[in-house]
Amino acid sequence: MKRYILFAFLSCVSSCLYAQNQVGLLPQINTDVRLGNDWKINAKLEGRQLFFQNPFPAGKSETKFERADLELVANKTLSPSTTVGGGYMLRRSDGKFIHRIIQQFTITQKLYSSRLSHRIRTDQTLEKDEAIQLRLRYRLSWEKPLSGLKVDPKEFYLKLNNEYLGMLQDGKGDLEIRGLANLGYSISDSNKIESGVDYRIERLIQKSPVHKVFLNIAFYHSF
Repeated sequence: MKRYILFAFLSCVSSCLYAQNQVGLLPQINTDVRLGNDWKINAKLEGRQLFFQNPFPAGKSETKFERADLELVANKTLSPSTTVGGGYMLRRSDGKFIHRIIQQFTITQKLYSSRLSHRIRTDQTLEKDEAIQLRLRYRLSWEKPLSGLKVDPKEFYLKLNNEYLGMLQDGKGDLEIRGLANLGYSISDSNKIESGVDYRIERLIQKSPVHKVFLNIAFYHSF
């Protein structure tokens, strides 16, 4: 399985070498804190390091630490399969702070030996000297253990995501599509680690599309 993921990553890189694209690293740290009355807070710290850009700005290096995000989302469980939540994200990029307000609704289906999740999210991005950006996002996630009927400690699992993002800013709309293929390992009941390929195609309507391929490395901890 690891060889297949590495092959997919290298294939995406090679196919993008002569297009408008970016290749880099996308590390994440995720924590869940469970509170009373079916509330849970998720905190995510994410960075983005670029190793290759084509084209890259004149007079600048193609390698760049692009941004750092801190996201906090509070979720309320409505039923065993549905949650509703809201939160806030703070981004530091190019010496500026960007703010984002988040609302989301999630439905999770437990299948025989896997789990399917649907997430609908809306957000509003606020940046100095820029018009507000409105986005509508739909993400489909599938998670399956590679042995047994559920993910137990010391076992591997597969996670696949497909997400569609529609956005509107200053009267102009655009579309972005994302795909994620991760191999995960359950270290214990409260700790997991995942790694794989995160592929994104942006600016599908307004401008020439931009292809982005990242090596995703994520650590999860539950309190």
